[in-house]
Amino acid sequence: MNRFEFEKVMDAVGLYNRHTEVGRLCDDEEVCYWNNLKIWFGNRYFTQVGGCIPLEVANAIYTKYPDNQYGIRVEGGCVDWNPNEWATDWIFEKEVQNYLLENLSGKDYEKKCQNARRNLMRRKIDNKYISSYHIDTKEGLLTFILEMKDYYLRKSNMPETEVKKYDSIMAKVTTNILKAINPTISAYNWMQGAEEQKDIYNATIEESNKTELGKLFREVISKFDQTVNPYENQDIELDKPSNYLRNVKIGADSFRITNGKKRNESCQLTITDLNTGNSTAYYREPSSFSYQLMYTLDDEHYLNVLHYYSEKDDNGLGKGEIIAIDYFGKNAKEKIDLRLNLTTGKAGPTYGPKGNATKEQIAFVYDELLKAIEYASSITIENMKKNQNTKKLSGSKQDKC
Repeated sequence: MNRFEFEKVMDAVGLYNRHTEVGRLCDDEEVCYWNNLKIWFGNRYFTQVGGCIPLEVANAIYTKYPDNQYGIRVEGGCVDWNPNEWATDWIFEKEVQNYLLENLSGKDYEKKCQNARRNLMRRKIDNKYISSYHIDTKEGLLTFILEMKDYYLRKSNMPETEVKKYDSIMAKVTTNILKAINPTISAYNWMQGAEEQKDIYNATIEESNKTELGKLFREVISKFDQTVNPYENQDIELDKPSNYLRNVKIGADSFRITNGKKRNESCQLTITDLNTGNSTAYYREPSSFSYQLMYTLDDEHYLNVLHYYSEKDDNGLGKGEIIAIDYFGKNAKEKIDLRLNLTTGKAGPTYGPKGNATKEQIAFVYDELLKAIEYASSITIENMKKNQNTKKLSGSKQDKC
């Protein structure tokens, strides 16, 4: 999760009452106080929740969402921590505070705390709580808030209605995210606003279109881009987010300043197949772009394919428009690392000597792009197209550490 996603979730659930205060590291933090809880984005990749989180809620989350798929971590610890082992209550907290005032030896203090912990474990769950969560995903943040809302309804003897709204609210979050980043902007249209790089990029396209082979290559690149980022594809009709979010997870970020440069509508978009863990990514930065496929072919055998524009010399390839093909992993049949700069005509490995691209290298990149389109389609279009029966390519699930 990033701050952009945090804000979209908080707005979707109606928690607008955020205000700024000085954080632990003296940085300003945008904080929301809600039902005796403090919720804020932790300036890294997670949301923090502090306060008295009812153990009843923590146990419900621990039980209902196996393998902690949403990254809701008790006390900011490991994903498999059981909340019961970290629970406390006001009686226990008061007892421990009193022991600190008794000037006990370390051994006696530890013994009394252990006894207080045993007494805590014997007490009913009603007044027990955990003091914090670190939540890694926007899906986890929404889940936590809805579980809390149902808890309060339950305690008021009212019907539980909020968790049932998860799909519709996440669809709303996704719709608002997409509106904010506008993923329909193509690489060509984006680069027309990249004043320092526009002429180089346009000259590359013009040179490609001078030959029939170049035009064909350009068509395949465009198809790859529109498959990695299907929101650019005008030839397909995507389903409603409430439907395709059953198959994929959408992640995004919106930037105004990137690498010291400012340009509105700079963004990041990722689409991850929930079944396989395979994903695509799309980036717009002030003077560049990137389309990426990350695909697991087999156990520890991976393929990455990139189409991007580099505004600096890319390890001897020169600046310009680049295609990268990378087969790697312990079980890769053949490890391949090839980058082709369409602007300079140079090719070679990421790190190593570069030379003028050969016909064989160009043909290889073309063939690999065709394969990559099929792989990317299994992640995006086959999962997201309206009235489309899903047809999966094989791919291993990538577990998050």
